[in-house]
Amino acid sequence: MSGMNQLLDYTSMNLSEDLLLIGLIFIALIFVAILFAVFLLSRLVLKLKRECANLTIIVNDNKNDIYGLCSSALTVNEKTATSYEQLHNLKQLLASVVEKMTELQQGNFENNPYNLDIRKVRGGANVEELMKQSNLSYDEAALLVRLHGNKA
Repeated sequence: MSGMNQLLDYTSMNLSEDLLLIGLIFIALIFVAILFAVFLLSRLVLKLKRECANLTIIVNDNKNDIYGLCSSALTVNEKTATSYEQLHNLKQLLASVVEKMTELQQGNFENNPYNLDIRKVRGGANVEELMKQSNLSYDEAALLVRLHGNKA
């Protein structure tokens, strides 16, 4: 029996060593798998950092483009408002000149405030003189000189 006990002890010792060896191999494989996973994950993290940096650059570029467009739009709005104001002033001036021209064409020379100015132009007055003496605007004085001045 002692031989059998020895055989069982030897067999159980071999079995324990085999199990221990298999366990160590299994642990080594798990360790290698974990190292491989860490390697893959670190590469993915680096790739994501690069992509994040690229996206940050793109977002900043887009933000700068939008800022530039907004500034341009404000400038255009300001210029448009100024142009509308100038156009409105010119329309008022034109309406005034048309009204005075209509009166002149209808022959209302007696009641016409420009009657004296027309006589001055026919007498040789120039634009500057009309502006000073009759408080006319440059456009009004120039129109009177052009219409009623000497045709020489």
